[in-house]
Amino acid sequence: MNIGQNILENNLKNINNEEVEIVPCNTNVIVKFYEENPYRYIETSENGFIFGIESKTHKSSDSGETEENEPGIVCAKVIAVGPGCKNVQVGEDIFISTFTSVPVPFRNKGYRAITEQNIICRMVKNND
Repeated sequence: MNIGQNILENNLKNINNEEVEIVPCNTNVIVKFYEENPYRYIETSENGFIFGIESKTHKSSDSGETEENEPGIVCAKVIAVGPGCKNVQVGEDIFISTFTSVPVPFRNKGYRAITEQNIICRMVKNND
């Protein structure tokens, strides 16, 4: 058996393939970031300037290299809420700071955890 197969087999022994759901504790909230902000508004001025498009990269003033932007605030979908959460529900869209969330290594889903008190705001539909 080659080394690669041996490593793979040893790692697969510890994987739980049972159907489970992720349930956060206390006031923790599990979210998944949107690739793009679904609530952004793109506007064109009379002079033809386009507003509302976010750049994904910038040129570093230190190194001169092109670097990826790290957004400080992102829109996310609520996947699960802990039993102590009072203001947010599963399925809602919220805005959070990327600096207050932590990755949750659950089946490579890209989930992140945040406490309810660190949610900036949630999106609710107007009842017009």
